[in-house]
Amino acid sequence: METESRIPLNKSRFGQKWKVFVVTCALFGGILFLDNLIFSKLYFLFPNETEWDSSPWYNFIFKTKELQSTKDKHRTIITGSSVALYSVLPDRLNQKENPITKYHFFSHVAMAPTDLDYYKKDLLDSHPTLVVYLLNFADLQWEYQDLIDGKLKFNQKIWVTQFGERYPAKTIYPNSYLFDHWKELPRKTISKLAAKSLFYVSRFRVFFMDPIEVYIDNHFGSGRKYHLYQGEKPMEGIWSKGWTKESATILCSDKKPKESLFFQKTNTKLLFRFFKDSNSLDKPVFEIEKSFVRSGWNELDWSSLIQSNLEWNIVQIKVLSELSTAKEVKLIRYGRDESVGVRLSHFFCKTTNLENKSYSRDSYWDDTRLVTKTVSDFKEDYSERMIRDAGTRPELMRLHLVREAKKNVNTVPFEPWWELNRILSISDYFYQHKIPFVLVLSPENPIEFDIYKNSEWRKDWITNLKSHLEQRGQTLIDHTEVVSDVRYFFDPHHLTYEGADFYNSIFSKSLEPQILKFNP
Repeated sequence: METESRIPLNKSRFGQKWKVFVVTCALFGGILFLDNLIFSKLYFLFPNETEWDSSPWYNFIFKTKELQSTKDKHRTIITGSSVALYSVLPDRLNQKENPITKYHFFSHVAMAPTDLDYYKKDLLDSHPTLVVYLLNFADLQWEYQDLIDGKLKFNQKIWVTQFGERYPAKTIYPNSYLFDHWKELPRKTISKLAAKSLFYVSRFRVFFMDPIEVYIDNHFGSGRKYHLYQGEKPMEGIWSKGWTKESATILCSDKKPKESLFFQKTNTKLLFRFFKDSNSLDKPVFEIEKSFVRSGWNELDWSSLIQSNLEWNIVQIKVLSELSTAKEVKLIRYGRDESVGVRLSHFFCKTTNLENKSYSRDSYWDDTRLVTKTVSDFKEDYSERMIRDAGTRPELMRLHLVREAKKNVNTVPFEPWWELNRILSISDYFYQHKIPFVLVLSPENPIEFDIYKNSEWRKDWITNLKSHLEQRGQTLIDHTEVVSDVRYFFDPHHLTYEGADFYNSIFSKSLEPQILKFNP
């Protein structure tokens, strides 16, 4: 028996393939839409309670979106690498009465001029009135410059491959980087960047859980897991990880029923002294000694230490037993060791503060201790921390390469190269868009700056930059030597909190002519 088909077989197959194609495109489009909606938009509506420098890539993207969705009457955006982050304190600058501008960061760790060149449109969309690029010698990617026959040669092949594997390229600009360098990249890097160009979930998975975990710890945790201490600070100072010195005198603004203390050693004996206020620190209302058998985190119940009818606002916690050391509790690895007391819980004696602190830097003993040293003691400690065996210590390898580059430039002529041209490209971009642009050479540790301070290379480098900028009505400010006290530097290029506080006024005053010029 024969059947009579109204539709030819080849037409039926074509119709079926067309339907599959349409359904596939619809599904793929739906996935792209949901990916963009959830991971690029809704995800960044989640409260950002991360702390200073705790999730650099998430915080950079979050900050960029925040800047692009808000405006200020006059907005000065400070951009650059971690050197910029550690050089100025916008929070302090913005506390001035009758400010003439509002300062913001557009910065993340290891931001090279190439990175900023890829970000320049994002920066423009952040509504800057003035863009200030804080640049340091270390930002110029010296690991890709080889000394050959008395000249520095930029190894572009290695640079292209390795930059494609860095977090900025994979997380923030994979599509642009792939478009520019697909002919030079290995297949594995191409496929990786292609996937990240399509899907935000692939880009952001490296930090996706960061804000969620911090939120859970802050709202539902015990305060025993945290990145930086945010409780009341003892008068004697405190390490960023919450470790006290031998004695900690604390104004307890929020006397919660229970707190937590961490002990490195078993059988830690403490002396608790309670005071009414800061004017009566020589007359405690009550004092008691208490031993804690277990090491690790222990619960602290105030009601077991002092009667509820006694009025107190300040508590002093002093370790009576053997002290631990900063190296023992892994606060430092090299340099002169110091004694530490106990570790306090995250918001010890203070109401939980959940505001965005991703670009807000606080003062801790990690930095303050360096300022308290004599210059000779600091130099001895610095040599131990930053110079000794630098060529074989992985954490110092990049600093070692930068130090070697400073030695090399003493013997070579200046020639423009890849990263310098990126700086010029950034300058041209803001000139074309009529946004005032200032390039500031950031302060450098005198110990390290002396290596290449008088080189012809440096003089020609600055002359080249200055000439390019001035032709466009832009400004170069050389602040390399304005911080002369070596104790204000943690390493060759990063200022301590006290160093940044000192530099703040120098930085802001140098910008006033530019700010007033465009903000009459």
